[in-house]
Amino acid sequence: MQISNPYEYYGPILCIKGKWLYEEAKLITNYMYDNYVMRGKLNVIRQGKGRGNYALVELDSILPETLKDEIEQIYPKPKDVTYNVLTDLIEPDNAAIRYFATQYRKPEGGILPPAKQREYSTNAIILNACKKFYTRNVARKKKGWIWDKLSQSVNDLADMRDDFGEKVYVMNLPKTPITLQRVYHTYHEEDYMSLVHGGFGNNNPRKINAAIEKIIISIAAMKNKPFNNWIVEMYLSFIAGNTEIVDKKTGEVFDPEDFYHKGAPVTFSEGTVWNYVNKPINQALLGKYRSGAHQYNSNHRPHAHRTPPKFSLSKISLDDRDLPRKMSDGKRVKAYYAYDVASGCIIGASHSRDKDGKLFLDCIRDMLRFLGRNNYGVPMEMEVEHHIVQDYRNDLMKAGVAFPFVRWCNPGNSQEKRAEHLIKAKKYGYEKRYQEGIGRWYAKSEVHRTVTEKIFDSENNNYKERKYEYERLVADDYFTIMKYNHDQHPNKKKYPGKSRIQVLEENMNPDCSKFDDVIWAKYVGDMRKTSIKRNQYLQVDYTQFALPSASVVQKLQPNNKEVQAYFIRTEEGEIEHVDVYQNEEYICRCEPIEKFNEATAEHTDEDRRIMLEQQKYIAHYDKIIKEAGEDKRTPLKITENSEYPEVVEAKEEIEYKQKAITPLDSDDEFEKLMAEYSEEDTIETSTANLYSVQNRNN
Repeated sequence: MQISNPYEYYGPILCIKGKWLYEEAKLITNYMYDNYVMRGKLNVIRQGKGRGNYALVELDSILPETLKDEIEQIYPKPKDVTYNVLTDLIEPDNAAIRYFATQYRKPEGGILPPAKQREYSTNAIILNACKKFYTRNVARKKKGWIWDKLSQSVNDLADMRDDFGEKVYVMNLPKTPITLQRVYHTYHEEDYMSLVHGGFGNNNPRKINAAIEKIIISIAAMKNKPFNNWIVEMYLSFIAGNTEIVDKKTGEVFDPEDFYHKGAPVTFSEGTVWNYVNKPINQALLGKYRSGAHQYNSNHRPHAHRTPPKFSLSKISLDDRDLPRKMSDGKRVKAYYAYDVASGCIIGASHSRDKDGKLFLDCIRDMLRFLGRNNYGVPMEMEVEHHIVQDYRNDLMKAGVAFPFVRWCNPGNSQEKRAEHLIKAKKYGYEKRYQEGIGRWYAKSEVHRTVTEKIFDSENNNYKERKYEYERLVADDYFTIMKYNHDQHPNKKKYPGKSRIQVLEENMNPDCSKFDDVIWAKYVGDMRKTSIKRNQYLQVDYTQFALPSASVVQKLQPNNKEVQAYFIRTEEGEIEHVDVYQNEEYICRCEPIEKFNEATAEHTDEDRRIMLEQQKYIAHYDKIIKEAGEDKRTPLKITENSEYPEVVEAKEEIEYKQKAITPLDSDDEFEKLMAEYSEEDTIETSTANLYSVQNRNN
């Protein structure tokens, strides 16, 4: 029976057909084959699954060696079968072609000959392919084997010729693995310059080329953003001694003598300037020097990649904005929003004519009203910016005080704030749908560009533009907020058929603390200084609020009934209750005092309930006063002590003065005594006593 060829290349690896081993050559059984694979004696490069596929086993991996010898005895390994490991990895390198054709300059300013440009570009292309092969195999192959394969493939490429006998790859790379490895590492450390032969100046112009790049970038970094031909002109003027160029960063003054080689000045063309200026690193550098920080961050600076939280109230992002449409005075309404990041829902909003701390606090108040009204928890994290919230850094917005976590975004990095992205979604998704004039006159897309008509007057800076009243703009914004919150969540796959407000309600973070408006009223509520009146109530904004119990008065400081009342108004502007503090100490919560109809004939069940509650309060107060009086009227007994004569003298003096005093044994006797005197008698007696005192003093 004729044995078929078992050898086949899988990429650069010479393999044996797995089925050939146990079906055709029958060197091992199917069971032994599976056992060898499991024990790592056969490295299966390609599995035999699927129609028309068969397993391929790496020839070099076969163990024991006797099995490998038996294979070659049955079917000797073909010697004419070769595989170039670089053939499939070779790709063009346009950057190398541009560098050797236009960017590289010899010391005297000339360019490389075309033949050398082609040779050096080919060297770069082949070394790039070597890097790909090295990277793929370095983790599982010995480096010696890798460089042997690469050296063999490079030599094969160097000998390849077309149908006319011309070499396909015109290059000049080392033939041995050791020297090829040395050139490879030098190339990837020093880039294209390392491929230039010393005769063309790769050693002596390196310093000059670095200086030329530095001076080109220094000129290009000017604020007027000069064109490439201007840079060439300024450089020539500098070489001639007519212009002085200073390194802005170091203060170094460039010396024209540093740009001479063999007595001749080094010159360059606009193409060289273009190549230097458009290097990725130089583009980023020029963006930092010539553009604003915001534009540099957006276009060049790397950014963090994040995923939104899974639970609502895990993170709230806050930010301010100007509403797009103008008021009648030409100014714009300032708005402040609080976004739940997980759902994208707006849970707090405020508007004002001025951008100040009150705008921020009003947004927090609106958010807390929403959370308290729906019995939601306290957000875990707040994301804020510096310019408005800075004043609250050490109290309300200090981590651990009101919120467990507070994130302060970097100034000028708008993409960091989640609220920035959500504001954009609201503006172009909902404001544009329900309002006119939403967009920017300079927008790139025509559908986002607003129509402006210039007025040609003496100022030459006025435009026809529709303006609105403040109340209209605020009402329109609240309308779009309602539409935005109740529209479908943008992640339809994760939240099918759910609105943003539904996602907020159904995915609450279980670790959120319970909402306690006693604390929040003090931080973001309004405050009024007032006092306790008649040991029963206090008055705030023309409304009387009752103390919850008469015993509350005992918590007040001596001779001080002045208190501070904190409250958060409802959406209708009403005050449902006030939280009372005295010098940072919490006293109680007071609700509006209830009143009943004084006409008995008109009493309702509610009137009788209120009247009973008030009578209970008064009775409780009377009981407190009576118990306090009994405690303070307890008689004292003074024991005579002969060792302290001054105590005895004091006791005798007290007894002498008390002879004329008849103590009252009970409240009943006090009432009886008062009944014996009329009001006139009391006044006369008091007046007589006053006269007697005056006469005695005289």
